[in-house]
Amino acid sequence: MVLITILLSISALLVILLKFVSFLISEKSLLLREEISSFECGFEHHNVSRVPFSLRYFFLTLIFLLFDLEIVLILFFPSVIFCTNYYLSFLILIGFLLILFIRLIYEWNDGTLEWIS
Repeated sequence: MVLITILLSISALLVILLKFVSFLISEKSLLLREEISSFECGFEHHNVSRVPFSLRYFFLTLIFLLFDLEIVLILFFPSVIFCTNYYLSFLILIGFLLILFIRLIYEWNDGTLEWIS
C-alpha cells in the first residue's frame, strides 16, 4: 500500500512539473484570431448557424457506425462459443449475420450507399 502511495505521488509530482515547465517555455500570445475562433474543419466560418448538410452523408455515417459496432461484437463471439452451448451460439451468430446482410442489401437497394445520385 505504501508503494502505491509513493508511486502515485511521484507521478502526480511529475505531471505538475511537466505542466509547469510547458507553461514556462510556451509562447504567450494574447487573442490570436486562430485561438479565439471556433475550429470548423478547415472551412471558413460563416455567420449562419444552420448550414444544410447532405442527409446521404448522415445516413452513410450511421451505417458505418452500426457496422463498426457489429464488427466489434463479432470479434468477441469465439469466446462466447467456447463458454456456452455451441449450437445455440452458432445459431445466434448466423442470425446476427443474416440480419446484418439483409440490412446491407436493403440499404444498397434504397440507394443510401450511393454517394452521387
